[in-house]
Order: sequence, then structure tokens, then C-alpha cells
Amino acid sequence: MKAVEINKTGGPEVLQLKDITLDKPEPNEVTIEQKAIGLNYIDTYHRSGLYPLKLPIGLGLEGAGIITDVGESVKDFKIGDKVSYAGIPLGSYSTHRNYPTKNLVKVPDSIDLEVAATLMTKGLTTFYLLHKTFPVKSGQTILISCSSWRCWSNIWSVG
Repeated sequence: MKAVEINKTGGPEVLQLKDITLDKPEPNEVTIEQKAIGLNYIDTYHRSGLYPLKLPIGLGLEGAGIITDVGESVKDFKIGDKVSYAGIPLGSYSTHRNYPTKNLVKVPDSIDLEVAATLMTKGLTTFYLLHKTFPVKSGQTILISCSSWRCWSNIWSVG
């Protein structure tokens, strides 16, 4: 098993690929064999020290994979489930990791894990912005802008 960690802050040169060994998952955790991770701008803030962290630490907040082990109190997930997550604890830049079930969602078979790994942060951010920060109402116009090669800027009228 491998994980990317940092022992000091700085540019990309501080990223270190390390061999890791995982303990059994805690009672409310599962072990995930990562199949894909999301790369987010906040990862550069963590790496650079702009958002200070206690070092050494792994990086990454978003990923998707297959459950390979479950903690003794886990009831809603089982070995073999496809799952995705976003949020702390950091550590998605890894081949395997233990993760608390409170932030996990099951991924339907019809959704590719590479897609699922990129949707959680963007999807939760979009939901928060459109429903909590500024609840969009019928008749309003919104601009959706993204820099992905798969996306173009669009103006939508909500109807």
C-alpha cells in the first residue's frame, strides 16, 4: 500500500510517496481500496502551508473506491460496496485508507468510480451555493462557470 505525505510545506517537490500499513478500521470506519481520487485546489493550500496542518500528514479530501474491510459497528456498508466521500480526515492520495462511515455514500453500479471521485466536493459546493448561500428562485438567471475541459460557461434561466 502507498500514500502521498508531506513532512514540510512547499511546492510539489515536498510530496513523498511512502509505503504504508493500515491498522484494522476503527468501529465506525471502513477500509477503502481507492480506485480514483479528486484533486482540488485546497490540496495546494494544504501542501503550501497557506492552510496550516500538523505535519507529517497525507493529502487529499475526495475519493472513491471499494470497501475491503469494515469496523465492528458498521451496519450500512459491507465489503465489496462501491463508495465515495469528500471531507476530513485528509488522506485520499493513497492506494488504501481507513475512513469514517459518517461521510461515505454508496455509489450505484451505473456510476463510474472516476466520476464519483470528482463529484462529491463540486456537488456539495454547488448544492450549498444554490440552496443555502443564495437560494435560486424561478425567473432568476444564474451563471455556471467552470474551467474543466469537459465544461463550458453557461447562463441558465431558472424556470
